[in-house]
Amino acid sequence: MFRIPCNMALLVALFFLVACNQENTVSTVPDKSETTSANATSEKAERPNILFILADDLGFSDMGIYGGEIPTPNLDTLAKGGMMLTNFYSGQTCSPTRSMLMSGTDNHLAGVGVMGGPSREDHKDKPGYVGYLNFRVVSLADILRDAGYNTYITGKWHLGMDVENGPVARGFRRAFISLDGAAHLGKWDWRGPQPANYRDGETQMQVDDDFYSTRVYTEKMIEYIENDRKENKPFFAYLAYTAPHWPLQAPDESIARFKGKYDKGYQALYEERFNRLKKMGLIKPDAKPISNERFQPAWDALSDEEKKIERRKMEIYAAMVSDLDTYIGRFIDYLKSINEYDNTFIMFMSDNGAESSRMDLAPFIADHVGKEYDHSLENLGRGNTYVMYGKNWASVSAAPFFRHKATGFEGGVHVPAFVHYPKMVKAGTSSNGMGHVMDVYPTLLELAKAKHPGTSYRGQEVLPVKGKSLIPLITGQANEIHEKKNIHGWELHGHRGIRQGDWKLVWDQALPENERRWSLYNLAEDPFEQNDLSKTMSEKYKEMIANWDIYAQENGVIY
Repeated sequence: MFRIPCNMALLVALFFLVACNQENTVSTVPDKSETTSANATSEKAERPNILFILADDLGFSDMGIYGGEIPTPNLDTLAKGGMMLTNFYSGQTCSPTRSMLMSGTDNHLAGVGVMGGPSREDHKDKPGYVGYLNFRVVSLADILRDAGYNTYITGKWHLGMDVENGPVARGFRRAFISLDGAAHLGKWDWRGPQPANYRDGETQMQVDDDFYSTRVYTEKMIEYIENDRKENKPFFAYLAYTAPHWPLQAPDESIARFKGKYDKGYQALYEERFNRLKKMGLIKPDAKPISNERFQPAWDALSDEEKKIERRKMEIYAAMVSDLDTYIGRFIDYLKSINEYDNTFIMFMSDNGAESSRMDLAPFIADHVGKEYDHSLENLGRGNTYVMYGKNWASVSAAPFFRHKATGFEGGVHVPAFVHYPKMVKAGTSSNGMGHVMDVYPTLLELAKAKHPGTSYRGQEVLPVKGKSLIPLITGQANEIHEKKNIHGWELHGHRGIRQGDWKLVWDQALPENERRWSLYNLAEDPFEQNDLSKTMSEKYKEMIANWDIYAQENGVIY
């Protein structure tokens, strides 16, 4: 059985080794088959390393720098040392966001118009609905590797289960991945007590009981960079953490740090975060919170036993977010120890909004409760438990926005993000200019002095990039990179949204079928999407419906 090392002394020893041998390591001459030492040094001086960190299901206000009470000192320090992107958008769920990151174009064009693969007849045999990153797009990792970067991924891939559409096939030199990205502590898979799906390179792996995803993804990335450091190449490190995605699991000692922190309940915590967002200037001083009516059941309506369980769930969630910050800090310490921190462009974002669903109540999980799983209160959060924190805590994580992951509302797609690179980005700045995950691709290519190949790659016709480089925004040269007339759309499993300038149109697929309709919002006046203007602004409503039709046609959306 494959065993992942777990002793943190390993990292300490690595840092010590690097410090003692840094001069020799940096000056080691790589083999001529890679490049000459002089050329490598020159290239590295001109182009930064790239560290892209993706959190999974992290809500807008979960980090300290975005108004949260969960301690995230390392992320906060990075964000304060760079630029906060307060108007940044993802896809509606994991795979669509990752496909847009890797392709620079809409998820429907990149193959992920649906998650996991087509189930509807009208989706089958359509290249935009294969459920993996298709070959009509050029992977970001392929271009960066062609440009001389060492390319690494650790964490969640979620863009294809097979080797032929996995990360190694799409340009990553080294990869340790969770194929479907929903396991954290120990060896169990998210579908029940069976081995979780991990792959090291192209080899399927089985992990041990002491496996903790946040720790291992960090350690593996350090290992990859350290192994290839003698080549003196710049690197693209994609840390695709699965925290704090369900099931909620963390070490006992991590959970214990938050005992009693959430005794006041989700309504009180939402109010605290909302007021903190005001004080931090992230929302307007006169902003009104969303009605507490959406918290069902109300905290005070819960029994004492129900409150204990609900508190525990949030304690586990907070532990996962806190651990995410801790291990990102460990990785930053490593970069500093090898003198690469100052030459590394760092970007952080969440892949979508907070998760509100309850997969733990699904029959294929519920059948195991009381058998293989132990869901006693004192055991919750361990590797043999399967819990999610549900809609009420998710509404806290999504503060100040409405709704959650998978929807086209702001709570589903408006995510925390920041960039850090002192050579280019002024510390302590923020931008409210709109950005999108598709914009990351051209941004990183510009930093790497690399170019998209155009219409053909390796003898195959490919699609162009739709995103725009964030460089003018993050350097302060421009307040906006997207023109007000530009259309931005979202669709997944019927949930839809379209934005143009300050106007947003959302289709609420979560409503009963006979109540589903489009709602119209002015985000400049109503950023929390509480005042539907579809009946009072009929001309704007028609205009936005027409914009939706344009988006759907241009991107091959079948809904």
